[in-house]
Amino acid sequence: MQAGPSFIKGRAFDLSSAGAGPADRLAAARSDAAKNGSHRTFFAAAMFPAATKIHYGRHGRLDEDWTVAAEASRIEIREGADGGWSVDDGDGAKTPAPAAWLLLCETKSGALLDAAVLDPERSYEFSGAPVYWLGNLAGEESLAFVERLFQTGAESDVREKTVFLISCHAAPRAYDILKTDALEDRDTKVRRSAVFWIGTSSDARALAGLKDIFRKERNPDVREHVVFALSLRKEKEAVVELIRIAREENGDAREKAVFWLGQKASTESVKALQDIVQSPSGEDKLKEQAVFAISQLPREKGVPILLDIARTHKNPHVRKQAIFWLGQSNDPAALKLFEEILLKK
Repeated sequence: MQAGPSFIKGRAFDLSSAGAGPADRLAAARSDAAKNGSHRTFFAAAMFPAATKIHYGRHGRLDEDWTVAAEASRIEIREGADGGWSVDDGDGAKTPAPAAWLLLCETKSGALLDAAVLDPERSYEFSGAPVYWLGNLAGEESLAFVERLFQTGAESDVREKTVFLISCHAAPRAYDILKTDALEDRDTKVRRSAVFWIGTSSDARALAGLKDIFRKERNPDVREHVVFALSLRKEKEAVVELIRIAREENGDAREKAVFWLGQKASTESVKALQDIVQSPSGEDKLKEQAVFAISQLPREKGVPILLDIARTHKNPHVRKQAIFWLGQSNDPAALKLFEEILLKK
């Protein structure tokens, strides 16, 4: 039973042929950990087809080991020389890429304590608790297993981790699970996490799903996270929805939409921000928020608009905000405006 795949090193045991599926193999891992060791916890890992490529460390550097340990009931993956991890964020659907999920479980109760995703192109040196390899799983098989883990997870942060595992799966049903969790889960933190991962999803239904969640949702915290998730999308329709929220909705969600429009810098978002500032009606606070968003645009786009607001806007508070942000730009055109203002005085 010793050993597993080459990227897992340390006290590793292969259970890929034990039991009919991952649930049986996890039970066998728990039984073996209880019988043969004194550790309070054990690791379990399996391969699955992921929707996007998981990267640990700098691309192209495959010769460095990462170390994995259980600390305070959490998985501690210590960075290699280049540090960090990421996922691909290209456009459109992707060919599934191999990835591995890693679980940390309590030996006595079998409870899930933590979860993570590994890049199988890297090597991981496990220390302390044993690690059990549960095999290479088909996408739907892995997803169904992780979904059951989510349903039985007690702690909010652990359930957030399993939401991430669900989002990594290439199986189409992953999106359906995420949307259900976003709308129906009892825990706001879990719902926010589901919304975020829908925002990064390559599923063709993701954008429509976010719009539907925003329309149905009443929790202001979740609604703000939908706005952020929309800002992650690359479709033009996502900008259109942000503009709609900025113009038609109320409260913090509207202010967040204005902010993220300022980060987009597209023709549509710039026009929407200008319309908010120049609207004869509307709250001063929202206009000032739009001025700030304009100040976050690339200088060649934002400074000319701020100059026009500073010179011509009828509201002195809005003009003052434009002048303030021009002062932060260090742009020569802004300095010229300040000379004009001071000389007039």
